[in-house]
Order: sequence, then structure tokens, then C-alpha cells
Amino acid sequence: MLKDKKFTFDTLWLISSQAVLIVSGFLTNLIIGYQYDAATLGVFNQVLGFYLILSTFFSLGINNCLIQKISSGSLESYPRIFSSNFAITSLSTLSFSAVLLLLTAFAPAVFSSPELAQGLFIATLSLPLFNWNKNFMAYSTGVRDQRLFSNIRSLRWLVIIAVIGYAALMKAEVYWLFYSFLCAEGVIFIFFLAKFSKLLTKNFGISDLKANLSFGLKSFFAEIFSVMNDKLDLIILGYLLTNTEVGVYSFFIFFAKSLYVFPGILQQNINPMIGKHWAEETMAELAGFLKKIRKVNAAVVLAQAIAVLVFYKVLTDYYIPEFADSLKYLALSFVGIIPFAFIAWGGSILVMTGKLRANIERTLLLLLFTILTTMVLTYYLGMEGAVYAIILNGIFAFFLLFGFVKKETGVKLV
Repeated sequence: MLKDKKFTFDTLWLISSQAVLIVSGFLTNLIIGYQYDAATLGVFNQVLGFYLILSTFFSLGINNCLIQKISSGSLESYPRIFSSNFAITSLSTLSFSAVLLLLTAFAPAVFSSPELAQGLFIATLSLPLFNWNKNFMAYSTGVRDQRLFSNIRSLRWLVIIAVIGYAALMKAEVYWLFYSFLCAEGVIFIFFLAKFSKLLTKNFGISDLKANLSFGLKSFFAEIFSVMNDKLDLIILGYLLTNTEVGVYSFFIFFAKSLYVFPGILQQNINPMIGKHWAEETMAELAGFLKKIRKVNAAVVLAQAIAVLVFYKVLTDYYIPEFADSLKYLALSFVGIIPFAFIAWGGSILVMTGKLRANIERTLLLLLFTILTTMVLTYYLGMEGAVYAIILNGIFAFFLLFGFVKKETGVKLV
């Protein structure tokens, strides 16, 4: 009973933060698309895609390591676990960010447009802060403080939308939009330093670094493949479509992928529970609980799909007609989005149960399939091809996750 109440309470906090995230994401797309244009929106979302992929690449899987070790460790070991992981994150993210700054400044031609290179240069300035903040948020998840995790995620997007809104109101140059990341991460990092300064210690050794890096790298490939599966489409399309077309695509795909929000909330809350029960060999105790999760998730996803279609039609018909023709793309994309949304809450089960090799295989197969379908179909069919790729990728992702989780852990996702 206590477990159910704790889970419900934490889920409500995560839902509240996701509501803020959805509204902020919607306002970001609406403000940029309306106040600037679709081309600017395309560039902004390409930068955001690069930002999230690179931040994951720079982290070396350390956040998954933190969640797993904190959730199964003792209170006395928290400072040593956190600080050793924080040290790895610092060395990695500072080094890679420096390389990326040089690349965007002196070799912008490698990117799909000069505007993308300029925006990514500015966004890169905040990458170290972003990854440090992700360490603190991973710690919060490990100790199941979902209230703090939720509030910080809400704060991040409130600051971002505030800066973007102010820039649009003042009719500022486009590049000022990308400083929103730096403002948000700076505020959050100051808060975390004040709250968790006792977690930072020098009381760790080389063996701690090696153990954490070993675990992190094992989950790193699966994590980076997963993020790339989610964001790489925008980057690929940047080379195959115009900035305006990418802007339209990024607008409707934001609404399509909003169906993954609730499953993501469940996943965030379930992760530490899965890790704990697997380590204690008590997974059978979760069987009934996971069955309830499956039913609730399916009902929410279907209800949300209907609501999104209705809202999108009203929005594009009466407020931003520039995107009206994209309604058919949104509806078509649901053919692939909905099946995977039904089981997306189990996306981290393989990591939390230590089945890292299997998870790498799953995410790598999906990544290769996604790259192939997105490039080939978009090259030959343009925007419609990109939508067909979404459908195929969603269906393929469903069968991969369902099959791997059932085979490796015995957990049924449907």
C-alpha cells in the first residue's frame, strides 16, 4: 500500500512537470513559428536535437550509473558515488565541449547551414552546466525524490520560455534565442550547488572511477542510440529538406511525440523500483503492479491521441494556418507512434536489470533502421517519406523493445 501511494504521489509530481514541459514546448514552437518563421523554428529544433544528442554523448552514460548505484547503495556511500561520477562528467563534458566550440567556430561548413552552426556554438556554452545538472537530477531520481526532479525540470523550461518570449517581444536577433539554454542551466546549477554541496567530496579513488566508467560506458551506447533515435531525424532532415520544411516537420512531430510523455513519466518513476527489486530478486512482487501500469498507460495514450488531433486542427485552422497542411502528416504518424507509446514506459528495464549488452543491441538495431528509413524515404519522397519513416520506425521499435524485454527479463510489456 505504501509503495502504491509513493508511486502515485511521485507520478503526480512528474505529471505536473511534464505539463509545464509540454506547455513550454508548445509555446516555444508557437512563438518562434509565429513571431519569426518556420525556417527559424527548423533551425532552433535542429540545434535542440544536436544539444540533446551531444549532451548524452558527453556524459558517457554516467547518469544511468548514478541512478543504479544510488538506488541500491547506502546513505554513507552517496558522497563517494556522486563525486566520482561528477568528476568523470566534468572531464568529459569540458573536453568535448571545447572541441565542439572550435568546430562550430572554424568549420561551420560541416553543418547543414551557417545558422545552425551559429546557434549550436551558443548552445554549446551551456553543455557543461547541463550535464552537471543532469548528475544532480540523476541523484534525485536514485533517492526517489521525484518532487525535486520535477520542480527542476519545470524550472528549466520556465526559464527557457521566459527568455525566448522576451527575445520575441523585443524583436531580438535570432541568435539570442539560443542563450535561453545558458540562462536556464546557470540558474539550476547555482541552486544545486547550494543544496547538494555536501555531496561533493575528494574521498574517492581510482577504483571508483574505473567501476563507474565501466558501468557508464556499458549503458552509454544504448543511451546515446536511444537519444539519437529520438532526435536524429531532425538533423538528417536538415541536410535533405529546406529549413522551412524542417520547421513544419518539427512542429507536427512535437505534437506526435507528446504521446510519449506519459509513458516517460511512468518510466522515470519505475526505474529505481525495477533496479531495487531486480537486485533483491523480488521481481515477482511487481507483476500485479506492472499490469495496472500497462492498462492505465494504454488508456491515457489513446485519450491523448484524440485530444491532440482535435487541438492541432483548431490551432492550425484558426491561429497558424502556415502549418494547416501538416495535420494529415500528424494523423498518419500516429500509426507508428501509438504502438510504441503503449510500451515505451519499459524503455529502461534492460538497463535497470543489468542487461546492458541486450539493450545496446536493441537500440543499435533501431538506430540503424531509423537512419536507413529516414534517409532513403525522405530522399526519394520528401516530407511524405519522412512521415512514412516515422511509421516504420515506431512499429519496428515496438517489436524490438517487447521482444528483448520479454526474452531477457520475463517482463511482459503488453
